[in-house]
Amino acid sequence: MKKTVVIGASHSGQMVASEIKRFDPDHEVVLIEKEKNVPFIASGINLVLKNKIHDLSDAIAPLVDLDKIGVKSFFGYEVVEINWDKKTIRYTNGKGLQEEDYTNLVLATGSKQYLPRQYMNVKNIYSYKSFSESLDVLKVLENANTIAISGTGYVGVELGEVLTQLNKQVSIIGPTKNLIQEYYDQEISDCIKHKFTNYGTSLFLENQIMDINEEDNRLNLQLLEGSVACDVLIMANNSRPNSELYWNGLRISQDKTVEVNQYLQTNQPQVYAIGDLIALPNLLTKNKTRLSLITEARQTARIAALNIVGKKTVMPKQLNISTTQLFGLYFGSVGLTKEKLEQSNIAYKTIRVGNLSSFEKIRISLHVDFKDRIVGVQIVSEKNIQTLLDLLEIVIRSGWKMEELYSNNTSFFPMSPSFTSVLHEAAACYLAQIREE
Repeated sequence: MKKTVVIGASHSGQMVASEIKRFDPDHEVVLIEKEKNVPFIASGINLVLKNKIHDLSDAIAPLVDLDKIGVKSFFGYEVVEINWDKKTIRYTNGKGLQEEDYTNLVLATGSKQYLPRQYMNVKNIYSYKSFSESLDVLKVLENANTIAISGTGYVGVELGEVLTQLNKQVSIIGPTKNLIQEYYDQEISDCIKHKFTNYGTSLFLENQIMDINEEDNRLNLQLLEGSVACDVLIMANNSRPNSELYWNGLRISQDKTVEVNQYLQTNQPQVYAIGDLIALPNLLTKNKTRLSLITEARQTARIAALNIVGKKTVMPKQLNISTTQLFGLYFGSVGLTKEKLEQSNIAYKTIRVGNLSSFEKIRISLHVDFKDRIVGVQIVSEKNIQTLLDLLEIVIRSGWKMEELYSNNTSFFPMSPSFTSVLHEAAACYLAQIREE
């Protein structure tokens, strides 16, 4: 009987285990995870603070009943050694070592946030990703009034928005010019900045922490430009693949991701890496980027499962797709930002349609390349846009031209607003502009 051992039981780990059993019920699957509360949604803190959930444990979202489908699981156990030649692993819960052999091994240990070494023993500096870390941070935030956040990506901005709404004095610090720069153009970043400043949040952009001093149980942050005094500093950056265990046997890239081929196989036979551990080529630029979203982690798990059960499947190239909700507005993006288009020397035109006061309550910017194909989308809306983002991902991945988007037929229901009318309008504006040129 074939046997697969999975190291890591978060979103990708549990997904690959359950999918292997779906396609091959007789396949033996062993799942080993050092945490006891997984898979944990890292934004669980925000959900608690927004009263979306009552307890942090509600942010734990098991995909399936592992016992019911026959997955042998060990929670609270840590893998300490892998013998690549003998195809065995050793793991422990602190009370002696156990050993497991494998036919296939799946590495799904994800990523973690690292504190700079010089600050590891400084009080009132925290990072969070796991359930236990998030519990500690939640307790600290209850009594803190002035909070500094280092990080201008999703983690820092979403936490900053929640704390701002709770009337905390918040400072957000980061080296980028724009907020959530990986996914959004300056236009959307400026919209988010404006919301923050209206609430009195301090933004220290194109800046960084140079030194930290402890004074009367508070922190004084010396920045490249200026300084910030705070009760607590949350490190919401420095996320890196949790790959140390594999450095002695696998090919590791400079950014510490595990190198894999198009089937998600590493350089070791029958060993796969998935989720936050790996970087994959972007569909539009061909440059490799590290995966960091739950949806992408689960996607890699599904592809790995198919390959393990013998249904040889190539991992699709990546296409950034993400969404968030801040200050009552939904923000979303698919494909490339202006910055990445320019870095990749891709010529494009931008078409903007809609506004928040319209019937659809949505504003869309489409970046279109010289072949009349959409290569990037930026959206702001008062309504949930997740379905629209999924649709646009398919449109971009399929290589539709603007003429096809304009001529495509859609469903209709009286008094039911449809986002597709806005897409038709964008396509019409683009085709009219090209015709004039």
